[in-house]
Amino acid sequence: MVSYVVYEIRFVKPEIRNFEVVKGSDAWKEVVYSARMSGVPPDIPEDKVFQMIVKNDYGSALEHIIIKFDLKMTKGNAPELLEHRIASHSGYSTRYIKVFQEAVCKEENAYEVILPTALLKDPQKKEAVMNVLSRCFEAYEKLLAMGSPKEHARYILPFCLAVGIYHYTINLRSLLNLLSLRLCVRASPEFRCLASQLYFNLTGGLPILRGLVGCRGFMRGVCPESGVTGIRAGKQHPLYPPCPFKNPESDVYIPTVNELRIGGAKQFNVERAVEVQERIFRRWSEWKE
Repeated sequence: MVSYVVYEIRFVKPEIRNFEVVKGSDAWKEVVYSARMSGVPPDIPEDKVFQMIVKNDYGSALEHIIIKFDLKMTKGNAPELLEHRIASHSGYSTRYIKVFQEAVCKEENAYEVILPTALLKDPQKKEAVMNVLSRCFEAYEKLLAMGSPKEHARYILPFCLAVGIYHYTINLRSLLNLLSLRLCVRASPEFRCLASQLYFNLTGGLPILRGLVGCRGFMRGVCPESGVTGIRAGKQHPLYPPCPFKNPESDVYIPTVNELRIGGAKQFNVERAVEVQERIFRRWSEWKE
């Protein structure tokens, strides 16, 4: 008879750790230095030069700022992160490491999983998920006990297992692109959570960026999500948050490309828009929706 142990299942949130802007809070001056070299006049204040570079998407200069961080996400959603290819990453290996908590943080033995809060709040759905997870982890432990190598046993691990663990290095241009896509209400809940944490880490480390960073609509003044059912047009999907920028009567209205062609743009209240989106980002970062 094969002897094996099945460990506790623990629910965790997607998480950003060890965030660092290389060269610290003055790193943005590297962009100004490169802009001056390209011909920006010396009489323009440094902060105005940097803001102009970001607002006008003169992105190559932003590549001089380097950001590093660690993150934890699900095994299944990790490929979404790797779609952002202008970056370097080193990842947790399920081929060589047994996938319970001890291997990651040297704490208690437990399988960590990340699940949307909508599943956890519904007792019937949660029970159905737990039944499947228990069987998956039991089978994993049994395969290892029977002598299967870890790289074989891992094939039955579930999508929600929190082993999408990476040390990540990325330049500011690529990080702003990542945030512009993943801070949208249409992004997956897990990635919205991570992107929101990155947003607060980034604007905390480089305060000069506050008011310049958000979804693509916020950063470009026009939303590319024209005609998307439930978000920018049509019936709102009950499990997705509504876009805060789609009310034409609001002073934080951001038109879609199609709407801009038809009716033009209104005066946009940037300060209030920052407050609105940060309230949303804070909920997302806390994994509350």
